Amino acid sequence: MNNKCEICGRKLSNFRSIQRGIGPTCEAKKLKNFYKKQQITIEEIIKKEIF
Repeated sequence: MNNKCEICGRKLSNFRSIQRGIGPTCEAKKLKNFYKKQQITIEEIIKKEIF
């Protein structure tokens, strides 16, 4: 088990972060980017509805 964040390399001190291998800030950024890519806009929905 490594005590450094696998993304930024900072030292991890929280037990949960150490278990996951990623700090809370990097985890939040990673999740935000993941969900941002999963979103669909109303314009995309309208384009699919028009024949």
